[in-house]
Amino acid sequence: SLSLCRVSCGKSGELFGVCIKTKKYRNMYLSSLHIRQFRVFDDITLYFKNGINILIGENNSGKTAIIDALRICLGCGKPDNYIYIQESDLHVNSTVPTENNTTIQFDLTFEFGDALIERECFYDFISQDKEDPAKQTIQLHLKFIQENNGKKKYFKRIIWGGDNEGQQVPYESLQEIFYTYLSPLRDAVSCLRPYSYDNKTSQLFNQLTKYNKGEEEIELNEERKDLLAKNLYHVFEDDASDWKHILTTGKSKVNAHLEGTGITRKHPNIEMRYVGRKFSDVVRGVELKCPVYKTIEDGQEQKYFELYQNGLGENNLIFTSVVLGDLINRCEDNALEIYNALLVEEPEAHLHPQYQNTFFEYLNELQSKGLQVFVTSHSPTITAKSDVNNISVLQRKQNIVQSFSFGKLTESDYPAESKRHLRKFLDTTKAQLFFANGVLLVEGVAEAIIIPILAKKFLSEKIDLCKSGIELVNIGGVAFNHFGLLFNNDDESKRLLSKCAIITDSDPEEDKDKSDRAQKAKDLEGQNLKVCLAPHTLEYDLFEQSEHNKSIMRDVYRKMHAQTNDLRGDFNASTLMKKLKSNKDKAEFALQLCDRLETEVAFDVPDYIKDAILFVAPSE
Repeated sequence: SLSLCRVSCGKSGELFGVCIKTKKYRNMYLSSLHIRQFRVFDDITLYFKNGINILIGENNSGKTAIIDALRICLGCGKPDNYIYIQESDLHVNSTVPTENNTTIQFDLTFEFGDALIERECFYDFISQDKEDPAKQTIQLHLKFIQENNGKKKYFKRIIWGGDNEGQQVPYESLQEIFYTYLSPLRDAVSCLRPYSYDNKTSQLFNQLTKYNKGEEEIELNEERKDLLAKNLYHVFEDDASDWKHILTTGKSKVNAHLEGTGITRKHPNIEMRYVGRKFSDVVRGVELKCPVYKTIEDGQEQKYFELYQNGLGENNLIFTSVVLGDLINRCEDNALEIYNALLVEEPEAHLHPQYQNTFFEYLNELQSKGLQVFVTSHSPTITAKSDVNNISVLQRKQNIVQSFSFGKLTESDYPAESKRHLRKFLDTTKAQLFFANGVLLVEGVAEAIIIPILAKKFLSEKIDLCKSGIELVNIGGVAFNHFGLLFNNDDESKRLLSKCAIITDSDPEEDKDKSDRAQKAKDLEGQNLKVCLAPHTLEYDLFEQSEHNKSIMRDVYRKMHAQTNDLRGDFNASTLMKKLKSNKDKAEFALQLCDRLETEVAFDVPDYIKDAILFVAPSE
């Protein structure tokens, strides 16, 4: 079906025409957001995909600032947009304390879909792409300038569309952009309580435009809403209804007291009515409860849990589902907005990992509804489940905040094969590398067990990897290039800001000191990536580092294999490596060596391990 929407379009503000909305063509999406001088951001551009977009990063890297920027911009046509610019939003340059910034600007670029309505309703927003003049986009710009009238400071807002500042945009067009926001600190019980302020349940029912009665679909327009409310409240006014007589009795008692306490013929007289006469009044009283029993036997009365009796996670799912019900109704209803967005902060709040998985997979399914989704998260679980092309990593290094977007990497930057490998192996452990201050990539479990204690106890500059925010990632092999490429690119916007060191074996051969595989790993080195080659293997190099190391490692192995007679003497490194044949043997030896090192005061660390740790350790 089609619905008609009259909007003011055209450069002079005249009525340009009639916009025909069709569900089929709702695929306009926000492709980029340029932020200047807002909170932690000096100047940053973020790139988005049609569908779902994941913003990840450590605390205070600007994720909430981006969501708030979207709320400010996408809500500029909403009279009830409760977020606004204030002085504390101005960017402060920590390296130039005397700099006094007074202007904040946001530039949004939307990609057209196939529907004619987008060009008609956003005629005043159309801009030609600078890189591709044949391409047109929808551009919206907002500038906030701090001014002082002598009594107080305030912000002047300037909005324009297209390429030229000053080109006005109709307010009716701004109303075609809609978003729904789910905050990280959701008070689900309050927002779902009947008659509460900003009741999400009533918002869902108020936006319904049709309902099903059996197999019949009935239009729910304003006229029918008024009729339904009138029919409901008629019960209270019917002479045959006890409710009318109850109300009359109560009213007569009050008026009798007013007559007795007042002056004759001057006392007040009151009328009583049951509150509300509109459809919106009725749905404000809808109550959500959870049934106790799944099935009810004959004569058994169903009992219910109140929302406050549920756990936080359960209530958050209920709350989110109510909000999504309203939003998806907007997307599916041809009479409502052209562009709809869902902004979600920390969907993992109060949800265990399996619930995070199912919730996030459901968000992915909503893309088919014509909805663009923006999610901020600290969760490696959600990150691991995401398509890497939809991930943007926000990184903060001193006063620099940078966005790294997989979607902007070309085939030469990061081959499709590497993306496939990363998607396959990006479990929750490996996903943590995106949140780290530094990354150590190792090829086996033995390195993952031993290196943290070497760094913490036996370097001259003792480094606690956990405390320093350094993530040690065991990739379970030697496919380092898929991870290493993330840190080595001449274009700073196409590499992660944090430093990464690869620790891998040289695997020397008879005629050369390192294998071809090790040389390829070494060739990856550059920018934020360092490759540190072990002369042989971890256990061999630790053993050969000093006589003190030999004594400790021999003792550890003898205790592991107390019945092995051929290791009673001072065996050498080659003998040790012959015994450590499998990964299982190496892992068990590493665990027992780690336990022993907890009690040791000295142990010598090979230079290649020192170099790797010191390279990724954050500098002051």
